[in-house]
Amino acid sequence: MSKDFYPYKSGIGLIEPVAIINQNVCLLLSAKKEYRKVAWFESIPPFQFLDIGVIAAQTQALRTSAVNLQMSNTEFGQFRWYPLDHAQVRLYLPQASGKHLLRNLQVPVDDNVVDRDPCLHLTELYVWENQNPWFEAMNGSDYPINACRLVAFGYRFITDALTQDIVRRIEQGTEPCTYLTASGSSSRPI
Repeated sequence: MSKDFYPYKSGIGLIEPVAIINQNVCLLLSAKKEYRKVAWFESIPPFQFLDIGVIAAQTQALRTSAVNLQMSNTEFGQFRWYPLDHAQVRLYLPQASGKHLLRNLQVPVDDNVVDRDPCLHLTELYVWENQNPWFEAMNGSDYPINACRLVAFGYRFITDALTQDIVRRIEQGTEPCTYLTASGSSSRPI
């Protein structure tokens, strides 16, 4: 059997856990790095985590907090998401930091993303503790929509703190670690 075989990964489905038990992760937050070791994880089946509500024709809804994606202390979530209804949705993590940014445009996700990216790789996000994402929906059609529901699925990870010695070894590159952008700008070094 290959040394790269991970017996705890399923090998099936649309999403694999980003880390498994006893692996180190570093969550890149707006102003700091959070070094952790995965103690346990579980899958989260698809569920509706937010309904932004009615959106009038040719308008934009207010930015809405996705509190149902919040995690407990020492936990992080790995999620992929998609809109059920015909709207364009922009992601912010945290509230003031838009994601999927180009120089002149913040690229929205629409209900066709499931056809274009069936595994939803491009919608993956990470939530550390209660630092949940925010969503802003736009209705570009000539008729109102009655709901803007968003669905997510993924994994919940319970973590333990790492000792300073292990953190030092990770920063020196002698201890393996998976880095995850959990909030803030992914283009600025911390």
